[in-house]
Amino acid sequence: MGAMYHIQNAIVSMITPPGIFVILFWVAAFYTGKYRKFFIFGGILFYLLSTYYVGNKLVRPIENRYNKPLAEVKDADGIVLLGAGAYTGSSNLPVAEGSFKRVVYAVMLARKYNLPIIFSGANNEIRATRETLHEMEEGIGFKLPEVSEVEFDRKASILYPDSSANTIQNAMRAIDLFHEEGIDHPKIYLVTSAIHMNRAKPLFEEYGFEVIPAATDFRTRSDICYCFFNPSPEGIHLSYVAVHEAIGSLRDMLKRLFRHK
Repeated sequence: MGAMYHIQNAIVSMITPPGIFVILFWVAAFYTGKYRKFFIFGGILFYLLSTYYVGNKLVRPIENRYNKPLAEVKDADGIVLLGAGAYTGSSNLPVAEGSFKRVVYAVMLARKYNLPIIFSGANNEIRATRETLHEMEEGIGFKLPEVSEVEFDRKASILYPDSSANTIQNAMRAIDLFHEEGIDHPKIYLVTSAIHMNRAKPLFEEYGFEVIPAATDFRTRSDICYCFFNPSPEGIHLSYVAVHEAIGSLRDMLKRLFRHK
């Protein structure tokens, strides 16, 4: 791609969100006296966090822990699939982008190893996943039986237990199902986004699971280009995800600390 292409991209990125807010910070710095340093620093910080380069740098080390071939085991008890959002009112495939990758990957594992899937998420995520799998069945002839209780005789199926609002509730709901079947320390493939696995895996292990990380929905790249230094929605979203997961990890650590006291 020529220099003109990159120049045009840079200009567009600075006059549309989030780049326009960087400009506004620096314009405010020019017109203010007392708070000039604050606006200059704020503009620089916002610019850095909104670039794909910085977001990629923040997230990639976490994702790389799970960016490896899946460990195959012969005695896994099932697959736990964590929801990741839904677009209510969507005319087709209503699960969110990251959630769609999780669903597809979990289904692939269920078919490959003939294991049941326990879906864990909020009510809207349950509805969206049901609709998405139904559309896949109608559109491409794929069928995954829905069951009302976990079938541990190694049958590829999916179960939607009661809704759960966060990762801790995900683990609690799932472990209860296994305990009802007399499995005290279940060995599971845990399917979630790579950035979320860093927090989800230790939580599930704390509740008694032996976890085989089945991470998907990787959001970072190993290459680099000029466009990585332009402010972009993708860049600021990656930075947000990194900060969100860091805060979540700190919150979970404090909960464990006070629970054990």
